[in-house]
Amino acid sequence: MRAISNGVSWAGFASGPIAWAVSLQVDYAIADLQCHSGFRPTALFSLLATGAALAGIALSWRALRDVGFGISPPLHARTRRFLAGTSVGIGALFALAMLVQIAAGLIFSGCEL
Repeated sequence: MRAISNGVSWAGFASGPIAWAVSLQVDYAIADLQCHSGFRPTALFSLLATGAALAGIALSWRALRDVGFGISPPLHARTRRFLAGTSVGIGALFALAMLVQIAAGLIFSGCEL
């Protein structure tokens, strides 16, 4: 609980790329099914993955705002601040990529070849 209340500095660094990779693999795995059934859930899967990335960004942002809590050496605080800031940026980049995937899922049917 303490880690969640203080933030996890690496959460955005991990959640963004992992959510994007899982979403992309699921989208490719169901492309054939999506083409034949007419049901297009890829935008929904990308939206769920974007939510996971945003949760990681929120934890990294919390760690960025609460950098000095419980850390005595200043070097550790600076390292945690750098990691949290980088994690927020990387998580935001992958969340943006997943928003583009949502748009693509709404535009394309999966039958294009």
